[in-house]
Amino acid sequence: MVSDESGNGNGNEDEDEDEDEDEDDGDWKEENRNERGAYAVVDPTDLESVEDRPCDLRRISEAVGLEGVAINRFLAEPGEQLPLTYHYHERQEEAFAVLSGELAVETPDGEFRVPEGAVFTAEPEAPHRAYNPEDATAPVEVLAIGAPSVDGDAVPYDPDES
Repeated sequence: MVSDESGNGNGNEDEDEDEDEDEDDGDWKEENRNERGAYAVVDPTDLESVEDRPCDLRRISEAVGLEGVAINRFLAEPGEQLPLTYHYHERQEEAFAVLSGELAVETPDGEFRVPEGAVFTAEPEAPHRAYNPEDATAPVEVLAIGAPSVDGDAVPYDPDES
């Protein structure tokens, strides 16, 4: 629940709690916004996982209606990669903040290891493939941030053709 400066909730305290339990994930954002709708609190685990992805992906920016930035939470088990493919973006800058575990990122310049608490960044047109190595002993949880948020900006990259 969102609290304003007075410590009160989002103004919906009088609503029947049973109604809240019956709502699906599509309605969560209205319940977790302040009265003006300018702020939102979201727990990524409350969002639906995106299907047909190599790991667990939750689209935060889409859920709260952000248009200028893409924010996603990934949870990858050992051996899983975050994106669908090795790729680069034509216009988008990306940052991967490692919340837990250690992220591996393959690039044409070599592999980077990104420990918990660190951030890996990629400029536009910089190919990368983020993944959790098969020999990892734990899942890796990553908050991925990309700006601007653009659809169709990812370009597959084949390191053997470079």
